Amino acid sequence: MTAEKKPKSGTETVADGDVKKAARKASADKPAAAKKATSAKKPAAAKKSAVAKKPAAKKPVAKKAEGAPEAPKPRPEPIEEQLAALAQPAAKKATAKKVSTAKLRITQVRSQITFARSQRKVLAGLGLGRIGKSVIRHDDPCIRGMVAKVAHLVRVEEVEA
Repeated sequence: MTAEKKPKSGTETVADGDVKKAARKASADKPAAAKKATSAKKPAAAKKSAVAKKPAAKKPVAKKAEGAPEAPKPRPEPIEEQLAALAQPAAKKATAKKVSTAKLRITQVRSQITFARSQRKVLAGLGLGRIGKSVIRHDDPCIRGMVAKVAHLVRVEEVEA
């Protein structure tokens, strides 16, 4: 009996080897961009069919009753009546807001280092930035909210103006 030689692992027969080597050489000669372009090409018809949308369904239009008459539109008031109504003060607006004359002295007592950026921005908005600096601001809800956010960094005193 004659022993047939089997090809070593990793080697191919001559015919298969030539084809594979030629394919590898051709792909190695192409630039990377060309490789991507050739592999990414798809037929345009396939792309359109995947993205095709259904037409929107039409909503039925409400039909008006045939025998019902339309309600008459209200007439606008004459300009003189509208101006007279605007000139008269309304009862609700008669109670004006009480304007506070009190002010706040806000003093920074702790450093802003290691605290959140939002708290540093609040200090800058109040006009503070270093320990010991004081500012006087009106006592209103906006300033009170800012002070509440950085209460651990400041001391607040009420001052009569």
